[in-house]
Amino acid sequence: MGGYFVLRRPTRSTERGEGQGQLIAVLSVVAIVGFIIFKTLPVYWREQNVKNEITDMARKFAIGAKGFVTEKELESQWSKISNEFNVPEEAKFTATRQGGKVVLKVQYTEPINFLVYTYDWEVNAEVSDSIGRY
Repeated sequence: MGGYFVLRRPTRSTERGEGQGQLIAVLSVVAIVGFIIFKTLPVYWREQNVKNEITDMARKFAIGAKGFVTEKELESQWSKISNEFNVPEEAKFTATRQGGKVVLKVQYTEPINFLVYTYDWEVNAEVSDSIGRY
């Protein structure tokens, strides 16, 4: 019976679970990044919506559209926007005319709680539009 021999893989009992450590590390990093995105995305989205709304307000104020003629009317429009997008109440809104420009500014801080750390997201939006360009 001379031609038979069996190829056996050597036992690797010392290598058992080698890839699981990397898997756990990668999944931990993915979970942390996902958590950070989950917490910051709504704040970023809110900031971008507020910037878009005040850009539209500046354009309407520059052309003197109905309901956007005075600073008082702009402030009432700002209160509607801030309520719609849940902007913090301590937000500062200013509307000024400087020369041939309309300048609208919004400043506020929104805290983001990351369980072990609270980050203060600063929003400083300034939009200007030229009067009479339309």
